[in-house]
Amino acid sequence: MALITLRILDGPGRGMIYHQIITPVTIGREEGNAIQLNDERVSRFHLRITDDEGTILLSDLQSTNGTRINGESVHLWALRPGDLISIGRSQILVGSAQEIANRLNSIRKEDIASAARMGGDEIHFLENALFSPPASPSTTSSTAFSSSPFEAEIFRGMDKDSLGSLHLLPPPQFPKGLQPKQSSQILELLHYIHLRLRYLVTSVSVPQKENKDVSEDDSVILAMHQWQNLLDLYGRVALLLHSVTEP
Repeated sequence: MALITLRILDGPGRGMIYHQIITPVTIGREEGNAIQLNDERVSRFHLRITDDEGTILLSDLQSTNGTRINGESVHLWALRPGDLISIGRSQILVGSAQEIANRLNSIRKEDIASAARMGGDEIHFLENALFSPPASPSTTSSTAFSSSPFEAEIFRGMDKDSLGSLHLLPPPQFPKGLQPKQSSQILELLHYIHLRLRYLVTSVSVPQKENKDVSEDDSVILAMHQWQNLLDLYGRVALLLHSVTEP
């Protein structure tokens, strides 16, 4: 029996974390599922997650609206940390931050190994762009990286000056002592950003591999209009920061 962590990013159970639950796990609308989702687009017993000799398998249980993994419709899928399960209105992220960091680290090492087989120039480039360990414990980058292995992986390759601006690691907590009106205003803002990010996440696709034997890719495809959506959101957040610092 394997253990799996599932985090609900969107949908009726948004914010719920099921940490290291024992497989098999069923997800659906009815009582009796390990994870019950109050979502009319989710079938009574929608999917099952099982352990098959060390491989975590997701099986769609002939659901009405289907199951998507990383944007692709699937019936059977070997789950890995970082995979995004989409059923109905619910978005479920597989794995803890530590597990996802370990997977990213594994992908990075595979890239370095592949570059070594190609030649010196490629491996030198990838070592600088992807491997890039902090120079010393006293540097700004090591301070930022020290928050967790997950941040160390997702911000890997950034220069020290850029990392120095990431002064909000670890992420800030919701402010306390707010009046109800202030809380509602902040929640409205966060909900707007969350909604925009939802459209981005659901539009991402993973490139199809022609050769199934090649090592796993670490890239995704984002449509141009969603890229512009991201840039627009980036700009709006910049305006909000400006309005607060220079009202």
